[in-house]
Amino acid sequence: MTLHSSPNSVLNKVAASLVAAKRYSTTEEALWDMALSTVRGKVAYYRRRIRRMENKHGMDFDKFTTRLKGKATPTQEDDWLAWKSARSMLMDWQKTYQDLRSEYAR
Repeated sequence: MTLHSSPNSVLNKVAASLVAAKRYSTTEEALWDMALSTVRGKVAYYRRRIRRMENKHGMDFDKFTTRLKGKATPTQEDDWLAWKSARSMLMDWQKTYQDLRSEYAR
């Protein structure tokens, strides 16, 4: 399947549809809300992943890291890498959210 529409074109069509349905007053408002909503969803996703790891291991990432030094099993190493990645992604998405909110407020 080949897409012939650019991502911008698709997003603008969705936003225009929402404006036509009177969900938003402008296309720009709809696009901003879609962007913020998507980023909020990513923040929530990575928070859930981190919380699952904390619950699974009964501790936070720093304690887990300390306990693993020099004696981690392959499964624990996998969990550590996934947890580290989730923390990094959470920070990136939180920054993106703050940047978008700051830009939208202007």
